[in-house]
Amino acid sequence: MKSVRLFQCIALLAASSSATAQFSPGNGQSGTSTERTYTGRQAYDDLSDFGGCFATKQSKDALKLLGTQPGSIDEARVYKELFSKDQPCLTDLNGLSVQWQYVRGAVGEGFYARKVPLPPAYAAPHSLPAEKVQSVMDAAICYADKHTPEARSLIETTKPETKEEEAAIDALLPNFKACLPPNMPKGFQIDPMILRYRIAEALWRLGWVHS
Repeated sequence: MKSVRLFQCIALLAASSSATAQFSPGNGQSGTSTERTYTGRQAYDDLSDFGGCFATKQSKDALKLLGTQPGSIDEARVYKELFSKDQPCLTDLNGLSVQWQYVRGAVGEGFYARKVPLPPAYAAPHSLPAEKVQSVMDAAICYADKHTPEARSLIETTKPETKEEEAAIDALLPNFKACLPPNMPKGFQIDPMILRYRIAEALWRLGWVHS
């Protein structure tokens, strides 16, 4: 059994975009002599596998995580609570280092990819009025609703951190930006991985499933 060991305090988890989630043995030992770190493409593939497993086999915990606002202190608190304990879905991974914010994203994509039924409380409204769009998550819902084929193509035909994903995101950015609320900070930029994951979660919340 594996756990996510958090080395950052809750405030840093909420504020730092460079924070990492460290997946390591949950037996109370340091694991220094045997722990390996997974990065690059392998890390994203393994994270996707974890997200799908967590969404289907630990759905109660997964829904608890997605029941928080993305990027919030509440999300960081729930993340710390869930991933400070043993996580069977980590299978034989000794170590996996990724930004902690990506974990929620992989779980959200897991719900969509594994066709997990959508609880009514998690459903997003179609045709979201512009005045109701207050966040990047709202913008992702707006985009996925208005441009569903392109959104589904991004998630279903590309993998994270690939040239194909980069090209798809470049193509969809103008329409996504049109969904952003007008009060976004000047020069606002979004991590492409976060954008992918928000769109995947939006598709699931809109009632779509992987074809």
